[in-house]
Amino acid sequence: MVGLEQTDADTAGARLARARVRLGLTVNQVAEKLRLDAHTIVALEAGDHKVIGAVVFVRGFLRRYADLVGESSAEIESLFARRPDARTQPDLANTGMHRIEPTAHRPKLGVVPALIAAAVLAIAGAIWWAMRAQPQADTVVSVESAQLMPAAAPPASTAGKLPVETTAAAAGSDASVSKPAAADAALVPNGRRRQLQLTFNGECWTEIYDARGVRLFFGFGHTGTSQDLSGVAPFRLALGNAAALALSVEGTPVVLPAGPPGVRLRVTLNGDGAVVSVR
Repeated sequence: MVGLEQTDADTAGARLARARVRLGLTVNQVAEKLRLDAHTIVALEAGDHKVIGAVVFVRGFLRRYADLVGESSAEIESLFARRPDARTQPDLANTGMHRIEPTAHRPKLGVVPALIAAAVLAIAGAIWWAMRAQPQADTVVSVESAQLMPAAAPPASTAGKLPVETTAAAAGSDASVSKPAAADAALVPNGRRRQLQLTFNGECWTEIYDARGVRLFFGFGHTGTSQDLSGVAPFRLALGNAAALALSVEGTPVVLPAGPPGVRLRVTLNGDGAVVSVR
């Protein structure tokens, strides 16, 4: 056995070597388990500590070796402490520790990958420039076309009449806001809060918004549950299963239209609970 015949029976290395042989392990197997090279294992067993380096390394390797083969690390440490070289400080220049140059692990980029990367960047830059410049060209063409286009003459039927907006402005009213028609009068918010009661007889996706755009309910209504809501009429509802919802406004039941199964129904209610529109 390599290194075994070179050691004394009472040394730390010899004791570790005997334990290794007893377990049926080879030097290479121990080296692999301890993540050391085989020469270090041989040196530990032979007591040739100078080739390993500083004492602190030797002590650490011996403790790890002892733990691997089931020996007492304290006893192995005690055996090593008897040796004269346990108190010496070897020259670290002769150990396996060497200076690593700063460029040793610097990644190197080949010529071909560098050219490919440069080409990709160039193409990306060209695309960006083209996309950036395109809207400006469209704007110039639009402006030039507008300048060349003759102004449309007003219809003959309106000759001598002021536009509707001008007439409305002269009268002191805003033409952009017209008075609601009679059919839409029920959709104008009246500012009064109304109470809504919801009872779910089945699963129903429900969304309810009031005239202010406030979301009163949003989500699944589950079987056997109920909700009391308050908001300003008119109310906008989106129902995924209208037949599963029993709804009342101020205690008055609302007759909801029967929507096709699986189709979301959109309903608008006025303050009295009457259905104003269905989509």
